[in-house]
Amino acid sequence: MEKKHHWCFFFGLILTMINSCMSDLEQITSQIRLATDYQINKRILCEKIHTDLHVPYNGGLFKVTPELIGFLNAWDIDELFLEDTYQNPIKIDRQELLNKCREHYQMVMNEWHCQHEEIRRARKI
Repeated sequence: MEKKHHWCFFFGLILTMINSCMSDLEQITSQIRLATDYQINKRILCEKIHTDLHVPYNGGLFKVTPELIGFLNAWDIDELFLEDTYQNPIKIDRQELLNKCREHYQMVMNEWHCQHEEIRRARKI
């Protein structure tokens, strides 16, 4: 009878260890899924934001970048021709496009920041 008691205890201990390992495995799997989802969502959001950075102006389409803003800010002539996204020369008023680009860039970056924070919060839940 005493041997049977030891076997039951031993068997119960093994079942407890297996359940604990399965629980740990499920937790690790869940964490990996969350990390993967976060990276995927982050990449999708980045692609969306880069698309949103385009601004139409005078029949052309320009991707607003810090480089474009810096160029427009540094250039000293107010009217010039600038190549758009589709490689067309577009006549622009430098100050007008600069103001439009600054405003649009800041709006898109603010939106990106807000959406990125939502993704991060969802990851921590």
